[in-house]
Amino acid sequence: MNETIQLQVDASGAGERIDKFIAQHAPDCSRSRVQALLAEGAVLLNQNPCLKVSEKVKEGDLIEITPPPPEPSQLEPDPMPLEILYEDDDLAVVNKPWGVSVHPAGSWKGPTLVNALLHHIKNLSGVGGVARPGIVHRLDRVTSGVLIVAKHDVSHRRLSARFKDRKMQKIYWAIVHGRPPGETGEIDQPIGRHETDRKRMTIRPDGRPSVTRYRVMKEGLGGSWVEVYPVTGRTHQIRVHFKHLGTPVAGDPVYSTRKFEGRGELERIFAELPGIALHARSLRFSHPMTGREMYIEAEPAAPFLDVLRRMT
Repeated sequence: MNETIQLQVDASGAGERIDKFIAQHAPDCSRSRVQALLAEGAVLLNQNPCLKVSEKVKEGDLIEITPPPPEPSQLEPDPMPLEILYEDDDLAVVNKPWGVSVHPAGSWKGPTLVNALLHHIKNLSGVGGVARPGIVHRLDRVTSGVLIVAKHDVSHRRLSARFKDRKMQKIYWAIVHGRPPGETGEIDQPIGRHETDRKRMTIRPDGRPSVTRYRVMKEGLGGSWVEVYPVTGRTHQIRVHFKHLGTPVAGDPVYSTRKFEGRGELERIFAELPGIALHARSLRFSHPMTGREMYIEAEPAAPFLDVLRRMT
């Protein structure tokens, strides 16, 4: 949606809120994006600026939407190595390394994945804003693995909708302390912001519904290799849920428990690495433009694989 779009309200749309009407009729324009455009004065109703998202439209009304030009980005390309797993005209999929933040945020001053993307991939969507070009979803800085990048806005919005509608099949590999209950299991515990430490998440009754399924693959070195299938996608979900079981992700300084802090071979291994023992192994999804089924997987870093080989 880069050029002016004109919409005429017919009888079926009469009485609708203007933000809802535009979202239903403008191609690949989300309701939140429409509300932002209204606030920016980019929407005319019968040639007059409309700023109220709740304005009701009438049959025969003419709506014109003219998005403002994108702000210039202040981000600089960075030639850091980047493993591109798949790329076409609409999207790219990369294997995000440990210790690299996806985009600039908070106090983090180091290079980010976005800087590397700007060097390696020339066309990126602008839906996420100038600080997050192309970024459809994110992984924690200390987590590695499969991450999708959108090359244009239509692709971005359709991929975002797949995540929102839980149409992305995600598999993670984790190495956890101890052994989770059973060969397979499900953790169904609501997650919300920690009451005193706003950078952390925690299990809380008033949190958002959160479900994680898992299968124990191997044991050894005082821990377990677990294949994880997150049903929902909450911030820090896997890390919080496995701490709740008493089997925290190895090397996780935020969600470990005192029983394991600084102890055991797994902790010694991951204490020397720039990330924790959590890797986004694969994604299965339908292509945003062609509908073709896609399956992309990424190998974890060599130290992670070495731990898996040493387990019995």
